[in-house]
Amino acid sequence: MRRSEELIAVLLIAAAVLISLGISLWGGFVWDDRPLIVDNRLIKDPASIGAILTSGFWQAGDRHDRFRSFFRPLTSLSYALDYALRGLRPAGFHATNLLLHLLCGWLVYRLGVAEALGRGTALLASLLFAVHPVHVESVAWISGRTDLLASAFVLSAFWLERRAESDPRQGTRPRCGALVCFALGLLSKEVAAVLPILVFGRRLAEGDSAWRPRLRAALGAAWPYLLVLGLYLVARRLALGEGAEPLYRLDVLSYVSTAVFVLGRYLTLLVLPVGLDAHYPYPPLHRLASVAVILAASMVLVVLVAAHRLARRSPRDAFWLGWFFVGLLPVLAFGTFGDVLLADRFLYLPSAGAALLLARLLSSASGVLPKALRRWPAAVPAAILAVLAILCVDRTRVWRDDLTLFSSMARTSPASSMVRCNLGLAFYGSGDYLRAKAEFREAIRLVPEYALAHNNLAAALEREGDLEGARESYSEALRIAPLQLESRVNLGSVLVRLGRTVDGMTRLEEAVRDHPRYPPALYALAEALDRTGHDDAAMPFLDRAALIDPFYPNVHYLKGKLLFEAGQKEAAADEMRRFLSLWNAGGPYHEAALKIVADAGAGRARAAAPGAPEGQPSGKIPPVTPASPVPPPR
Repeated sequence: MRRSEELIAVLLIAAAVLISLGISLWGGFVWDDRPLIVDNRLIKDPASIGAILTSGFWQAGDRHDRFRSFFRPLTSLSYALDYALRGLRPAGFHATNLLLHLLCGWLVYRLGVAEALGRGTALLASLLFAVHPVHVESVAWISGRTDLLASAFVLSAFWLERRAESDPRQGTRPRCGALVCFALGLLSKEVAAVLPILVFGRRLAEGDSAWRPRLRAALGAAWPYLLVLGLYLVARRLALGEGAEPLYRLDVLSYVSTAVFVLGRYLTLLVLPVGLDAHYPYPPLHRLASVAVILAASMVLVVLVAAHRLARRSPRDAFWLGWFFVGLLPVLAFGTFGDVLLADRFLYLPSAGAALLLARLLSSASGVLPKALRRWPAAVPAAILAVLAILCVDRTRVWRDDLTLFSSMARTSPASSMVRCNLGLAFYGSGDYLRAKAEFREAIRLVPEYALAHNNLAAALEREGDLEGARESYSEALRIAPLQLESRVNLGSVLVRLGRTVDGMTRLEEAVRDHPRYPPALYALAEALDRTGHDDAAMPFLDRAALIDPFYPNVHYLKGKLLFEAGQKEAAADEMRRFLSLWNAGGPYHEAALKIVADAGAGRARAAAPGAPEGQPSGKIPPVTPASPVPPPR
């Protein structure tokens, strides 16, 4: 009977996930998915596993983690596994996210059962968790997997810890499994570091004994997790070094004001998940007397008073409310893990505790329902789940592609230069350079010293053939940020195309000298050498680029072109086949590559026929390799 109940629960959770979030399978790669997955050579090369385990999350080749505070090798390895199984098909990556969300929902159910909430209440908690719209960002956005993985391991570890406590006859296996899960969670995302506090708090809330024995028991349960946390911090330090300073620091008054506002906003999103946004336009606050802080403080105070009363009546229920606040502790370290003040994905792990508490309250509230509803005690939870699922489907559509996502963000944050710049990139990627330029110029108007926006505007101008305008914008980007690598490479390439060969080649050579493992710089120098008639000098740079990043299509196209022009048709065809396997767009380069491959095949056929004449190149090969300029960063 219990096994059939378990199966029914899993099927219901799976149905809830598919109904509310299943349309994400038709979504593409958006936002950070491109640098972390699409353009990340490390996840595509099995030989790079060692580099993944010893690198920052955003590090690839010669480019380093902007914040040098993200160490998430397990998440990167999960991307590598998806790529190995399905290539760059976004549906496969989305399917993994859905499975992880289903797993987290099932773990919430198992925790509810372990906490003796009853299977019905535990199932309600898991369904509330599964269909809550605030989780769309973590599930429908492939890069949101960090929270999915970390939460899955934290929930697994906590469940195993509870099993070890409730049944000592199982020996050390559950606790050892919990420690392993904790370590894996830490390697997925830093938020897993809250587990020792959760273990400590749950043991402290256990039983009716005096507080000193419970404190000793809580410390005894937590110390192995603190040991694992210490080992993780050592590994992290070895991989990342000292790390960078926080992007910004807040004084005490500003920190308290901002923290209170953020906590109040998270409570609002949890209870009333409307107005969700991928980019909340909230700056740090500096006055406790502001209306926003006062309202948030009132909400937090009400919750704390309720928690105090709950703790006196039922410490276990108070613990699940405490889970919510403890889960938010890492994101209150403002400026340490990036410049994001508030994000839906930060609620993923905290909401597990809130779902268990809410389910318990709904289950125990049937006695206070109106008489008309007491006949159908499931009516209220079912209505809540239905509304949440509808909101979830609607929100998932926003994450379909870059253009949809950033258009939505531009409506809610029209004064954000970051949003405008990314919307411009979405238009740039679709080939709409006119609208891309308009968005980049708006980003520059909002923040005149926005170097990336100047670089991106220059890229759009270059694509339209306005080389002199591109040169001016690249130069402005470098005036603002002299070390911005994309702009250094792009400016060198444009100068060569404008006929200022010496200046352009000098800049490209300096970029290669300063960043010898940056394939776009090596490729740009090789392309410039080819353009100026130095084909023999170009090939060594292409070989170096291909060795560093064998998944960079530009390199294979240019190698194929040079080999074909040198009469090495078989070798040229091999390079073009590699290019075609990596190049997802059509256009003249795709057609030229197909002609070279076909010409090599025709050559073999002629060689097999006695007296067959030598073939001639089929059509003109485009002299400029694809995807120039260097794609601007997001």
